[in-house]
Amino acid sequence: MRVLVVSEDVKERLRASSALLLHADAEVVEATSAEEARRLLLVDGEDFDVLVVDGDLQPRGGYALLYDLRARAELAELAAKPSLVMASRPQDRWLAGWAGANEMMLKPVDPFLLAKRVDAIAEEELASYGDHASAARQVAAATRDHR
Repeated sequence: MRVLVVSEDVKERLRASSALLLHADAEVVEATSAEEARRLLLVDGEDFDVLVVDGDLQPRGGYALLYDLRARAELAELAAKPSLVMASRPQDRWLAGWAGANEMMLKPVDPFLLAKRVDAIAEEELASYGDHASAARQVAAATRDHR
């Protein structure tokens, strides 16, 4: 299993990466920003089985990163990558759902539980997006409005 861990916080990034390397038998690639993650995924064409994203990325946040990736997948009628968000507040569950995350864990993440949850979402079979009232429609409308 190949996992991308995205966090500006070195402690959270190392906690997640170490847990996945030790307990989930994963190959882990780390990104320190949303921009670096976008480059790896969209420009370099790197393929990952699961994304583990810190919700507190700056300037737009990990939720916006996941939402953008989900919208791109929907537009291409593909399944978005399974993802887990590391959140600061329980109230961020709504944002995690809006972004299309499969799981949310509060920081600091429990390493054993993180590895277990990443394993579980990697095993899930995800369907391609068919709900055109979702992110794809919103992105299309926003693009149309800005022309």
